Amino acid sequence: MVSVRMSKKRINISVDPDVHAKAKQLGLNVSGVAEHALRIYVQTLQHSDQSPSSPVITTPADSAGDESPTPNMAQHAESSVKEILTDYENYARTVLNRGDTTLNQHRRYIGRLLRHAERPPGSITEADIIAYLESEQPMSDSKKNNILSALRVFFREYLDRDVADEFEMPTTGPTPTHVPTKDELQTFYGAIERPKYRTIFLMYATSGLRSAELVELTMEDINEDMRMLVPDKQSEVKKTWASFYNEEAEAALEAFKPHRDPDDERIFQASKPTVNKTFRDLSEESGVKVTPQMLRRWFASEMASLGVDASYIDAFCGRTPTSVLEQHYLDYSPRKLKQIYHDAGLTILE
Repeated sequence: MVSVRMSKKRINISVDPDVHAKAKQLGLNVSGVAEHALRIYVQTLQHSDQSPSSPVITTPADSAGDESPTPNMAQHAESSVKEILTDYENYARTVLNRGDTTLNQHRRYIGRLLRHAERPPGSITEADIIAYLESEQPMSDSKKNNILSALRVFFREYLDRDVADEFEMPTTGPTPTHVPTKDELQTFYGAIERPKYRTIFLMYATSGLRSAELVELTMEDINEDMRMLVPDKQSEVKKTWASFYNEEAEAALEAFKPHRDPDDERIFQASKPTVNKTFRDLSEESGVKVTPQMLRRWFASEMASLGVDASYIDAFCGRTPTSVLEQHYLDYSPRKLKQIYHDAGLTILE
């Protein structure tokens, strides 16, 4: 029995086992072909006097002797590709639990292969795949991985074929994380004119706070006597410890205070998207790419180079200690953290 999905109606039909086996071997979309044939049959009966026992349904096979494909044959081929992709998408979504982003990528690469090979997926060979990959050149290792991953799932999981299994997946390591140098940060800082963003830049660079945490700080979250910041943002996976800022950030904050709106309790009175856009504009102007996330990484890297223990760097950055030893035997009191921060002597403008 073969299930056929027709819009919102699901039915069962009987198919000759040999025909069904050959159809699957050729990679035909059995449900789509059955629906297509039934639709033509209905249309034939509606527009002619033929009896139900004598429909005439033509297929591309009827024109197998033609030397060149007709427009109708080309349209049928494209229709078949779309039907195969739709059937695969339904299978991958429901059975393999693939998401929209992955499925869109799979449809793109599988469709390109089918159109390039110009044959049913059940007849595609390794040579066809090689020829298709050549047609995608030049391409990065990452793109090749994406293509081969899509083809392997399509052939192995959907068609139960191993034709794509022998292709080697390029080895791609993680993209190195760029940490700007102090000279680069000073160049970037030189392009900042507004007191607000000078302060935001220095606070990011010298506190290690997350991007959202800094812009959400209120005047109640800051202890100016200790130069201490305590963001009011906790969860099961992110616990914020007290962090601090240096004398350079303190001077910038004092210069910015007269420009603040007294009716807005937020220290910097700027949204995260606005800050990100400003940093992009400054990156273009200065020729040095800097983001709040990069300043957080720079803070951690610089503190490590200054000899600060990794456990305390994690504390400044709001990462919860995971070991029992760290949780119970290391001193994370504000006084201890302040002393460690002060002894490190972190600077950015000198």
